[in-house]
Amino acid sequence: MTDTIVLELEKGNIDDLLKLNQTETDFVISNIRANSRRGSIVNGFLSKLKEIKPFFCFEIIYDMPNYKEETKEILEANLDEIIKHYEKDLDFIFEFIFKNYSISEKIISRLKTYPDLHIRYLFMSYIVNNEPSKIKSIYGDITKYLSNDMPVADVSELANATFAMRNMKLYGKLKEYIFKEYQSNNLAELLLCGLFDYQTFSLRPNKRGIKEFGKDADRYFKTASTWRLNIYENYSRKVSKELLDSFKKYLLYFQREGKFDPNLWALDIQGITKLLETYVDKYLDLSKDKTFEFIGEGSTTSCHRIGDYAFKLVKTKWSYEDEICPELYLVLPNLEEHYVRNNRGIVQAGIEVQKYLKRSAKDTPKDVFKAFNEELRRLGYYSTDSLINGECGDNTRLLDSYKEIGEDVPDWFKEYPLVLVDHDRIYRLETKIPRQQISVG
Repeated sequence: MTDTIVLELEKGNIDDLLKLNQTETDFVISNIRANSRRGSIVNGFLSKLKEIKPFFCFEIIYDMPNYKEETKEILEANLDEIIKHYEKDLDFIFEFIFKNYSISEKIISRLKTYPDLHIRYLFMSYIVNNEPSKIKSIYGDITKYLSNDMPVADVSELANATFAMRNMKLYGKLKEYIFKEYQSNNLAELLLCGLFDYQTFSLRPNKRGIKEFGKDADRYFKTASTWRLNIYENYSRKVSKELLDSFKKYLLYFQREGKFDPNLWALDIQGITKLLETYVDKYLDLSKDKTFEFIGEGSTTSCHRIGDYAFKLVKTKWSYEDEICPELYLVLPNLEEHYVRNNRGIVQAGIEVQKYLKRSAKDTPKDVFKAFNEELRRLGYYSTDSLINGECGDNTRLLDSYKEIGEDVPDWFKEYPLVLVDHDRIYRLETKIPRQQISVG
């Protein structure tokens, strides 16, 4: 069928094409792009389809020099729609623009001030990496086209691209802009992370990056959102003692057997150790007890008592449901909860803060745990985890008093106010196959 439609298009007959669904249309596009008569086929349909099926035409002609004017016209008329459609791979569009620079003025003018700031960054990044001689003629001062609403990761990557291209004058301007407009940034990580060596398939030190970091180490460290642990362990001699001592003060709350909790690395990679510091200050200030200790470790989380509160350093979660844990009286609430998820919804790092419960549930009668599970089901949920004496410890503890919840609770709960302290692996009854990781590393 596809071959027949292609022959009809070459003759200028478009009716059959208009009846196809998107999958079938994609097959036709692939067929035409691979056809030795592509130019003849395009001549047959272009004038008739350019207005009513611009995407179809664009995908076929964008890299055909004889149709650069038609491609430009489609881009000008449909730029927003085309960008939305190809937003994960815009380089081929940018490549067309710069191969046909003299006729692309309107498109360039729109892209350099594009309202979607991530798309604007992608355009800037393409120019820095592929058309550096055009930076000044397009932007003049590129910082005037930035915005502090632009994601800091994007602006940091842009600055790093200029550094990699050895455009140190522009890098200096971007660095100062970032230090001024963003309290935290990724510059230190980008300078210090290794460069991939394709000959050895390994990372080698970024000597230029390390040297640049050393020139302004205090500001890089003070504003770093990520890699602060790496800097502390490997580049501390470059940073002032005052800044290092301030950072170390918080690390000391999260020690295990004389060493820093390894779960801190997950938080550091995801840029949330500064948030952890604000929680430490907040809850120590609220605590009567000012001591701290390591409590224990589960398969995904380590727990530290700091003052009157439990701090949980999360390296992942078994569950990647949208609702990881419901708000139920059977679950100890998180006073603070911050997770970083990837594009699949899997938690990459997180912080939880709870009231610290002093009472263990180890001596609780078995029938109480049975009643707990029955009540959990009555409320519309079930758990796939052990409640007590699991491989990775206990997931339940006892409140100081059931009155923390209120009077409207079962009698067994009044005697044994058992609550889940682990916010994971709790699912709605209708969820027969939960989104749950098979294993965690």
